[in-house]
Amino acid sequence: MTRFSNKQYGQRAMLAMAIYIVLLLTLLPYARRAEHLSLQILCALLPLVPIFYVIWLMAKRIWLSDELEQRLHLIGLGAATAVVAVFTLVSGFLAVAKVLSLDTAAVILIWVFPLLMLVYAGVRAWAARRYGSDAFCEDDGIPMYLRFLIGAGLLSIVAVWAYFHSADDFDLGLLVGLAAALALGASILLLRRWRSRRSGGTEA
Repeated sequence: MTRFSNKQYGQRAMLAMAIYIVLLLTLLPYARRAEHLSLQILCALLPLVPIFYVIWLMAKRIWLSDELEQRLHLIGLGAATAVVAVFTLVSGFLAVAKVLSLDTAAVILIWVFPLLMLVYAGVRAWAARRYGSDAFCEDDGIPMYLRFLIGAGLLSIVAVWAYFHSADDFDLGLLVGLAAALALGASILLLRRWRSRRSGGTEA
């Protein structure tokens, strides 16, 4: 199995997520209006192909990492799994109690994977610092602030699309909030990078 660099991993993951957003925006509306069940299933599940590719990329990256990197990845994935499990359990019980509508519960389930990725990245970065390294410093990879900016841009596109398609306030607020949080994170990382350059330290 050929090992690839952080830059290759970042480029492929970002491209896959961009394709996912495009497929989601173009195919999901057709899935709701399609007359045939097979066409509904195809339009609903086709956007998941890029997500499966990203999962495969992550698995390959972890498998080919050294022992320390594998430990950091597994700490991040373990914490993310716990958070997502609690998140889905709470949402499920609220849906059963009819506090949340089924439509809202379905939207929440769509955000399980993004939540998993965010928690995984955050906990892995925290664990890396505990071990004396910096997960945000990847000399051969895409800068983390740029990844955050790309994520904010993709979510902003989805938010604009949702606004013009009469999305409810909850969905629109969630999209705008996530985009703003990623933009804020990118600003903080960019400031950190600038301060590091001024002090002559390692770039983040």
